[in-house]
Amino acid sequence: MKNNKKKIYIISVISFVILITIGSILYFTVYLDSVSKINIVLNGEKELSINLLGEYIEAGASATYRNEDITNLIEISSNIDNTKIGEYNVEYKIRYKDKEELISRKINIVDNINPELTLNGKQEVSIYVGNSYNEEGASAIDNYDGDISDKILIEGEVNTNKEGEYKITYKVSDSSNNESIKERVVKVVTRPIVHKDGVAVLNYHFFYQGADIGDANCMNIEKFESHLKYLKDNDYKALTMEEFKKWMYGEIEIPQKSVLITIDDGAMGTGKHNGNLLIPALEKYQMHATLFLITGWWAKSNYESDYLDIESHTHDMHTEKYCEGVTRGAKMLCLSKEEVLNDLRLSIATTGSDTAFCYPFFAYNNQAIENLKEAGFKLGFAGGGRKATRSSNKYAIPRFQITKNITLDQFINIIS
Repeated sequence: MKNNKKKIYIISVISFVILITIGSILYFTVYLDSVSKINIVLNGEKELSINLLGEYIEAGASATYRNEDITNLIEISSNIDNTKIGEYNVEYKIRYKDKEELISRKINIVDNINPELTLNGKQEVSIYVGNSYNEEGASAIDNYDGDISDKILIEGEVNTNKEGEYKITYKVSDSSNNESIKERVVKVVTRPIVHKDGVAVLNYHFFYQGADIGDANCMNIEKFESHLKYLKDNDYKALTMEEFKKWMYGEIEIPQKSVLITIDDGAMGTGKHNGNLLIPALEKYQMHATLFLITGWWAKSNYESDYLDIESHTHDMHTEKYCEGVTRGAKMLCLSKEEVLNDLRLSIATTGSDTAFCYPFFAYNNQAIENLKEAGFKLGFAGGGRKATRSSNKYAIPRFQITKNITLDQFINIIS
């Protein structure tokens, strides 16, 4: 009986120890779960920079819980937009055993591409001393910001009155401070002065745009601009009337490549009131010309430009078939001397110049020349189709009539 009691006691003790042990294990297991954390670690860098439109390669993360690999439970999400500059996040979230951990990686989408800066016109320009410098500017396109031409800063000055080499600097920066810089070299040189044997005096009339007008004297403005462009590209000097007069009178020498551009009447396309094609073309190419204006027909104010001289084409004598027995029945050739002089003086008062006169319809005679001299004119222009020289009659200066069908080769042959 005593032995049985002893056995029961031992069994009870052992059972108690086992229960205590199991309880302790369960307790510590629950306790450790309550105090243990999920360990999540990024693979690779915590912060990355990626070029605009560049590819983001996910490096992932790893996670453990009390030495148990639970990486496969990680949920990855991001707000990355590689088409827009900015800061973005990739989030790594894991939930396990009622626990949650979250870490993130910062992604910077950056632009490190410089804007594309393009100079308008030539990178190296040569102009003659005394001529004006025309700043043609530049344009800039950025891969992110688009057209940023309005942000271009232009630095530098050109002293057109002093021979030398000048630099114009163009700078532009985009919204990411990527900068592009370009330079234009402007050379101001002394124009070669040589004795000029003959000058091609060019005679135009009217200008149109679009459909052909029909009149041989009506020239498409694009063709006229091709003439101006050739003159500019080949370093011709378009003389002012004052320069031409001084050369004719032996007061100055002019460059070998010199021409005088004249336009008769003041009709279609020549003024701001009737199409305004002539003046913008002259200003675009910085070429001087002279308009022989019929002052009684159109106001001088319609033709104001630094590149256009205004001279006389009579006040109101531009009429043909007015009388018999004279060339083309030109009105100027059959009015009385007093009537002609009154008209000429009124025209001079209107233009403010007695430098040059152009005969209507190229028609003149000895009396017309005498009338010009008495009125005070220094030069008189007609037709003739040959170059003007210093030996030419100053009151019958020949000109080349330029009509709409002229080819560029023919034009070049005239001025060469």
